[in-house]
Amino acid sequence: MITQIILAVLMLAALFILFLVISKATGGIDNSLYKLEYLVRKECDNRLEVLEMKYKIKQADRKFDEFYSTKHIADSIQKATDSNE
Repeated sequence: MITQIILAVLMLAALFILFLVISKATGGIDNSLYKLEYLVRKECDNRLEVLEMKYKIKQADRKFDEFYSTKHIADSIQKATDSNE
C-alpha cells in the first residue's frame, strides 16, 4: 500500500515536471512565432512603403513630362513668337 502511494506521488511529480517542460517549450515556440510574424509584417510594410514611393515618383515624373514635354514647350514658344509679331 505504501509503495502504491509513493509510486502515485512520483508519477504526479513526473507529470508535473513533464507539463512544466512542455509549457515552457510551447511558450518559447509561441514567442518565436510572434517575433517572426512581427518581422514579416515589418518587412512587408517596408516593401509596401518603397513601392508607394516609387509609384509617387513615377506619377510625378509623368506629370512633369506631360507639362514640360517638348511639344508643350514648342507650342509655348510658338505662341510667344506669334504674340510678339
